[in-house]
Amino acid sequence: MIISIIQPCFVPWLGYFEQMAVADIFVYLDDVQYTKKDWRNNNQLKSPYGVKPIHVPVGNASRSTLIHEALISYNSKWEDDLINKITEWYKKAPFFEEIMGIIKPIVFGKYEKLVDLNYRLNSAICNYIGINTPISYASNIPKKATERNSRIVEICTHFTGVDLLYDGKSAQSFIDIELFKQNGITVIFQDYIQSSYRQLWGDFVPYMSVIDVMMNCGKESKNILMSSPLPEHIKKEL
Repeated sequence: MIISIIQPCFVPWLGYFEQMAVADIFVYLDDVQYTKKDWRNNNQLKSPYGVKPIHVPVGNASRSTLIHEALISYNSKWEDDLINKITEWYKKAPFFEEIMGIIKPIVFGKYEKLVDLNYRLNSAICNYIGINTPISYASNIPKKATERNSRIVEICTHFTGVDLLYDGKSAQSFIDIELFKQNGITVIFQDYIQSSYRQLWGDFVPYMSVIDVMMNCGKESKNILMSSPLPEHIKKEL
């Protein structure tokens, strides 16, 4: 059984949703340190003026703040700013009305915690494009381990039958392959190749938020995000 374990992110890129789609169980790693100026509350979209950032403000997070504790700041009208930007940049996209009808009510939902906004957005995106993987949360899984690799092993072994961790490419820098082997878990790293699709505003630009492909391609988005070749070991498990 395949598991993917990733920190919750704000309207992530296509590779994030590929990991969700491939996994038999997907775990939000929400009980680790919240990091500022990161994908937890930031992403990017394509505009007539090039690639532009989108952002959800977070109030006074300290080094001890965990991801599931980070609070959204409402000192500014960030919801209006975000929706106005998306409207300006995507009002000519073929699926603008449909996708805005999904995103806008959630953005204006007045969530206290950043994770709750991210979970709600990601859930709506998955429902739209057809990803039905069961979701769990690291903060709900008993924690005894203090070291990073040991904690990930602890999460994997919490679920009966998990024998393969499908992890992001960046995890190669810290994953202890031998420790996972000792616990009966094979680790496969994602090597995601972004396929091109029709976009507004000139030549194709990869690695945008999933909002970009949804606005331009609608329900075809899942076929596009799943078009990257999967590792052979993953194919055998599917």
